[in-house]
Amino acid sequence: MANRLHIRGAQIVTMDETLGDFATADILIENGAILAVGPSLNAGNAETIDGSGMIALPGIIDAHTCLWQTVLRGYVPDLWPGGYYSKFLPLRGRYAPEDNFNAAWVGGFEMLSYGTTTVVDYCHDIRSPAFAPASIAALREAGIRHLFTYSFMPVTPAEFATSEDRLADGRRVYDEFHDPKSLTTIGFGVDSIGAPGLEKQLAFARELKAPSCIHVNETGTIDKLAAAGLLGPDLLVIHGNLISNPELERMADAGMPLCFTPTADTQGTPADVVRRSIERGVDVVFGCDIPCTVASDTLGQLRVMFNVQGYLDGAIERSFSSVLGRRPPVRPGLPLLTPRKLIEIATITAARVLGLADRVGSLTPGKRADIVLIRKGAFGNSVVDDACAHVLLQTSPRDIDTVLVDGKVRMRAGVLQGFDAQRAGAMVAASRKRILD
Repeated sequence: MANRLHIRGAQIVTMDETLGDFATADILIENGAILAVGPSLNAGNAETIDGSGMIALPGIIDAHTCLWQTVLRGYVPDLWPGGYYSKFLPLRGRYAPEDNFNAAWVGGFEMLSYGTTTVVDYCHDIRSPAFAPASIAALREAGIRHLFTYSFMPVTPAEFATSEDRLADGRRVYDEFHDPKSLTTIGFGVDSIGAPGLEKQLAFARELKAPSCIHVNETGTIDKLAAAGLLGPDLLVIHGNLISNPELERMADAGMPLCFTPTADTQGTPADVVRRSIERGVDVVFGCDIPCTVASDTLGQLRVMFNVQGYLDGAIERSFSSVLGRRPPVRPGLPLLTPRKLIEIATITAARVLGLADRVGSLTPGKRADIVLIRKGAFGNSVVDDACAHVLLQTSPRDIDTVLVDGKVRMRAGVLQGFDAQRAGAMVAASRKRILD
């Protein structure tokens, strides 16, 4: 007998241009896939989830997060002094594979609690062949969809004698765990510009047709990658605050996307690259990045971006025109990021950029059922005119009611399924003692 779920009577944001949105409708799920979306569906003997008073939307996708940091949450409360590089990253040498498991397990559940159903877990804490499998095992146990990004960035002390040994381990992890029909897919993080192994690492990833990413924190990197013939839509740029406009145009020509991480990339750093990228046709996606500083709350990062970009839009407009009153008049491209646009970026756009659009990103029949139900609230919010604006600006994590990944209920009535807070506390305490003592 088919495993069927019936979400009944929700306000629905599908992110499917053909389907559109619904003031009140149902979602029918069978064997983990969306079977139908529409009003008053005949669900037969399906298990019912009451969606009345809730907004249903595709699960949120975080395009860049380092979950291995979760056990040291708050260790870097302020990025400005530079302690992330000088004090925090050296602690990787004290991690054991068990700490990677603990961090990914707690972090995976945390992300689910915030409505994130897919995470790109960038792991630059791989010192031996035991580290990546530990992280993946934890993500699978938590039940979050994940593109695990095996980073080739070096960590010391390491058990890999040569760079070839690291590539071989990356290939082993890919062969053992990559399965597009499951919750686990594998990508790779290549070294920064100037590292001797960069070109070989990128060639390795491209031979496997696996997505990859590179951290870019300076001007000129894109020019150097272009000169070496390394640009491409499969290479995601992380951060990119200082990328020049001509470089962005090269990225657009190559179909090369950018991931901006709002908290990390607006703390004392120039944040105008989001507008400059979008204006030139570069796809921009968002991620939480650093659990050692911020909660793994992707919707929260979208809220940060909404406010930062709104401030920048006004400041830039006032610099180039005569503005009377508090705000410049609305025009095409101003404001750049509406609530709808941000939710769209964190669902269907991110799915497309990450090569997952055939599976997730919209509530399209045939796709996997990664769905979030958010309560409209107890304060007179029964009628919502703009569902995306309500989700972004009127709700908080306490309003996230139900989370499904691949058709399985991972959170119901605000309670995570399979999560043990006592176990989580013990895991974090054990790892912090091992790493910090």
